[in-house]
Amino acid sequence: MGVGLNMSIYSLIFQKKFGKIGLKQLIKYLSIIIAVVYLPIAAVAYVSNLFTKTDKYAAILLSAHAFSDHDYWAPPIAFLGSYPAWTLYFNSRGEKSDYFFSATKKDFMDVLMDNKYQSIVFVGHGSRNCWRATDTQISNYDIDKIKGKFQLKHGEWIQLSCAEPDYSPVHMGELVMANNNVYYYGGSAGTFDFVLDALTAFRHIKKNSHP
Repeated sequence: MGVGLNMSIYSLIFQKKFGKIGLKQLIKYLSIIIAVVYLPIAAVAYVSNLFTKTDKYAAILLSAHAFSDHDYWAPPIAFLGSYPAWTLYFNSRGEKSDYFFSATKKDFMDVLMDNKYQSIVFVGHGSRNCWRATDTQISNYDIDKIKGKFQLKHGEWIQLSCAEPDYSPVHMGELVMANNNVYYYGGSAGTFDFVLDALTAFRHIKKNSHP
């Protein structure tokens, strides 16, 4: 039984074909792409973020609520996929990138109250009037409660989640930003949308944002 199970696992890993490509070949090709393309660009982004002279930051809040409150594998994957493009993007705007892994409601409130953060990016489930942090949901109500206690932001609000109409026509980002730089999808969104925006530095969401 144990031998049979081991052979099944071996067959799945080393003999299964993805089209005409075996898994061993697929891993080899991915490793080459990572070594030749991803790592050099990520290194450039790291150095750029390190030497960008500014006191302004973009807070990138990665929720660990994918299927439950404990999907701690999700933020690292989102980070690895987005770090080069997003860091270089914000650096070009005169902001450093600051990632929050498994972001909570407290993280969001801290960002809201801290004037160094001028841009905010959300990754996770949400709607037009809420975003699901790792521990709980954040909504317009939470922002309204502290209205006047924080300074409005002058960067960009970018919400990578669904943006279905909820209980209010006012998007929660409009309660935070001093400008009209509030970007969100027109309705439902999925992994494909996030991957596009992770690779293209938000071009997809800006092109297909709300009217």
